[in-house]
Amino acid sequence: MLVYHKVDPKAELGLTCVHPDTFEKQIAFLTSEGYQMVTLSDLRLNGNNKRIAICFDDGYQDVYDYAFPVLQKYSAVATVFIIVDYIGKENTWDVNIGGIRYRHLDEDSIHKLVESGWEIGSHSMSHRPQRFTGRREMEFELGQSKKILETKFKQIVTAYAPPFGIVTRCIYDYAFSTGYQNICGFFPFRYYAASKPKKSEILRLAVYRTDSLASIKRKLSEGNNLYCEVLKQNVVNFCSNATLAVNSLR
Repeated sequence: MLVYHKVDPKAELGLTCVHPDTFEKQIAFLTSEGYQMVTLSDLRLNGNNKRIAICFDDGYQDVYDYAFPVLQKYSAVATVFIIVDYIGKENTWDVNIGGIRYRHLDEDSIHKLVESGWEIGSHSMSHRPQRFTGRREMEFELGQSKKILETKFKQIVTAYAPPFGIVTRCIYDYAFSTGYQNICGFFPFRYYAASKPKKSEILRLAVYRTDSLASIKRKLSEGNNLYCEVLKQNVVNFCSNATLAVNSLR
């Protein structure tokens, strides 16, 4: 499963913004390799080695403006994770180096994605880190976001992606008890080295601006090639601690 964040021609200093031309080359490559791109729920119901889910964390407007037309061209659908408090607003939750801001999907764009066969999932209410969140705040971030998304967009929300890809036992247990069927973090070493993921926990690898087509192929492989991509993702995720540190001081 591949995860994108921004698909936008606007340059930024971070690694999570993929240019639309690069994105189209990647989707064309996956299609030429025989992959069928489906929603996360469809993948879980009928998964095989040639079906993958494309996901978008944070739910930026550029997903509709740039990624959606490309995926339509290749008869593909995807899953987008929405931060409920930021629907139609700029990403002031993020530490944007250089002061660059990106707008999140507005309600009309989300409705159009759903009508086109896309799946929506929750990325919490506020994108605040939840590693040490109390039960009351957890209920608000996970439960309320699910309820609002289902009411607004008339689609059952079965997938939850915790902010920053961090899945603790508490987050997992509460998400599962709240009615989420798929809990989506990032691909940690512990699954590569030893144990299998828990029931309903989905393993994902992010796509970054520096990724080549060879990188994409490695992300969908096994063994040492996959290990290299897991290592790269863990390094990038470590750098995201800057956002966590700054947000903790707000």
